[in-house]
Amino acid sequence: MSISIGAHVYEKLSKSPKLAKLVDDKMYPLSTKTETSFPFVIYKRDSLTPEYTKDRYATGDTVLVEVVVVSDNYLNSVIIAEEVRKSLENKRGSYDNFDVIDSKLISASEDFIEDTFIQSLVFSFKTE
Repeated sequence: MSISIGAHVYEKLSKSPKLAKLVDDKMYPLSTKTETSFPFVIYKRDSLTPEYTKDRYATGDTVLVEVVVVSDNYLNSVIIAEEVRKSLENKRGSYDNFDVIDSKLISASEDFIEDTFIQSLVFSFKTE
């Protein structure tokens, strides 16, 4: 089911014209694989919690996904993070194995490591 939440995240991020203008097509699951230029976005599933009825039937999942914005410019990293939020928050979607019925930003943090500005956003997706 919602182990494939990355398909939803990528679809929503890649459909944002403003985000595409800010990072081109540099949106990656888990890793960039090779060196890439700033700025870019990485996303990964942090956890998946299934929800069951008393009869042990799965009714859906709650999936946490972390989206990380990486840039060499602080203001640029914040602008991209805002676009990521607009692209994912409260967005639904239907896929072969699951439906996303709710999505919320649950936390955001920022950091500066080795001359790089990092914005980290964690989203909660409810699926069925």
